[in-house]
Amino acid sequence: MSLLSSLRSLVTALVNRGRIENDTDEELRAHVQNRADDLEHSGLTRAEAERRARIEFGGHEKFREECRETGGGNLVQVLIQDSRYALRILRRTPLVTAVAVLSLALGIGANTAIFGLIDTVMLRLLPVAEPGELVQILRNDPSRAGPAVSSFTNPLWEQLRDQQDVFFDTFSWSAWQFNLAQGGAVHDVNGIYASGDFFNTLGVRPAAGRLFSGSDDQRGCPPTAVLSFGFWQEHFGGEQSAIGSTLPLNNHIFQIIGVSASGFYGVDVGSKFDVAVPVCAAGVFDGKASRLEQRSWWWLNIMGRIKPGLSQEQLKARLTVLSPQVFSAAVPEDWDLDGQQRFRRRTLVAVPAASGTSSMRKQFSQPLYILMAVVGLVLLIACANIASLMLARAAARQKEFAVRKALGASRWRLIRQLLTECLLLSTAGALLGILFARWGTRLLVRYISTANHKIFLDLSLDWRILSFTTAVAVLTGLLFGLLPAFRSTRVSLTSAMKGGSLAEGSERRGRLRPGKWIVASQVALSLLLLVTSGLFLHSFFKLATLDLGFDRRDVLLVNANLKSAEIPPASQNAVFDDIESRLGAIPGVVAVGRSVRTPVSNFEWNQRIQVDAPDAPHGEDALVYFNFISAGYFPALRTPLLEGRNFNRGDTVSSAPVVIVNQTFAHKFFPRSPALGQSIRTNDSPAKKAPAMQIVGVVRDSKYES
Repeated sequence: MSLLSSLRSLVTALVNRGRIENDTDEELRAHVQNRADDLEHSGLTRAEAERRARIEFGGHEKFREECRETGGGNLVQVLIQDSRYALRILRRTPLVTAVAVLSLALGIGANTAIFGLIDTVMLRLLPVAEPGELVQILRNDPSRAGPAVSSFTNPLWEQLRDQQDVFFDTFSWSAWQFNLAQGGAVHDVNGIYASGDFFNTLGVRPAAGRLFSGSDDQRGCPPTAVLSFGFWQEHFGGEQSAIGSTLPLNNHIFQIIGVSASGFYGVDVGSKFDVAVPVCAAGVFDGKASRLEQRSWWWLNIMGRIKPGLSQEQLKARLTVLSPQVFSAAVPEDWDLDGQQRFRRRTLVAVPAASGTSSMRKQFSQPLYILMAVVGLVLLIACANIASLMLARAAARQKEFAVRKALGASRWRLIRQLLTECLLLSTAGALLGILFARWGTRLLVRYISTANHKIFLDLSLDWRILSFTTAVAVLTGLLFGLLPAFRSTRVSLTSAMKGGSLAEGSERRGRLRPGKWIVASQVALSLLLLVTSGLFLHSFFKLATLDLGFDRRDVLLVNANLKSAEIPPASQNAVFDDIESRLGAIPGVVAVGRSVRTPVSNFEWNQRIQVDAPDAPHGEDALVYFNFISAGYFPALRTPLLEGRNFNRGDTVSSAPVVIVNQTFAHKFFPRSPALGQSIRTNDSPAKKAPAMQIVGVVRDSKYES
């Protein structure tokens, strides 16, 4: 019988159980009557014929039970019976049961927690309409090695937005920080610039009010904002009166027009938005030097829905044809001729974006898979331990199994009972493990978050996590239950009734062999886990004792946002100097310095440089990391100066440009001559020829990013 036929028979038996049992009784009575008729025709009286017919057929209940088992109608009752008996057995040894459940909960919970992160970061689709149709548009520079880049300028976006031959719809966005406070205070929230078709293309519906449309993203339109559902609930209590009210953003007033749907956090996995403003709102914040006009300001990301029926090959071909038109219409005017020619040769690339975008995938995919292997190993060890407990428990129940076999129970019936007990244990462990997983996942997310980059992940349970947990629970129940069940039900009735055990008589060595295998597997898995843990601890110790090139002891970081404090750019340097002087005057303060970025943070700034030396690296090999610092930066971090001098008050905007480099830079770009006194210039755009900067000092290497 096929699986489909078996399921159909089971459903029919459960739904029409009363009618089927009545039909069975009628059929049994008909058989008895037919046999009685035959016996009566042979010369017996009617009463005697019916008596003998009933004796020959035996009890009706036996036939009914066989019919139920054949049709599957007795399955649910049997499972309930097995489960009740299994619960009674497990309650007899509460300590063993508790140890088994707790071990499984830790193992299954750890696996569920790591898989939950893998699912959220790498597998889960965006909660939008038809996410499989989404692609992210990237730009590729044939003159440079490396992957395609996701950032675009607004002029490029406007050129691409108007091309409807390839995409059904397109939208752009950019993550940003907005300040809600006024009067010099700071209250930053996560925001995004979103084009007019952002929500419509994604199929996101408003929870209140309305969302952006194309008319909201036109230059000169009134500044409007859309709130996320969580921000609306937290700051406005979910009141409808929020629609139409105003919200200060970077000291500009925006009108709230709507709230996005619950459960939509944006398209960047690992972050969420609180407030969305149209892309054209950048002109409100920037003033005259708006990034909307800048052809070298790379700040927008672009997604689109491919047209129905368009294959990946056709999409690639159309983008190849479209690329020269798009890039030629948005060439940076201040670039030199060579740079402009290379800009025109750039091409557009589309990659699937059903799961959104995320920098976390590249950063955490390998560590997550390694952790998945480690916690899987932990679960295997737990299964081996519980299998040993099950074997020991089964050895003490040999008389019970012998009695049940003597009463007619088949070996399969005993195996089914033992597997039911194991599956109950794994189910209890899985239920408790889900609670552990919820706690553990949040702990991991909090651990990998930093002060500058707080990670947000939607950790709600979905069908993948529940299916994974269910599958793990069933597999672990079978894994630690099958071997004890098959070995312990091979019962010798004679030896069992005499008080024998699994290891008695001629079967002693055969009975002990599974236990030896389990012990051996426990030792092997534990040794493997111990070695792996040792490697992890060694790596952790190396990271904890890594020489960062600076001394972080007694160092306090202070952030200052002068732009939000409405201080004009021309006065900001003087304000920073005043802050440094006041902090330096505090008793106990040894040194005070400032920088654009802090060491080992998620923010980086790199540019290609040009060095007038015959053996100096060029192109991508000349990509270096930069930082703007004050004279007190190196003393504050206790980074030693090896050659030359530190910055001083004579190094100003109006003086000759100077830089300080580290040891690696000096050896890489000037391997045969001293770096001091040499000149370098930036060459990133490439734009107009940048001024030369003289190297006045060399410091010890320090860690720039994690």
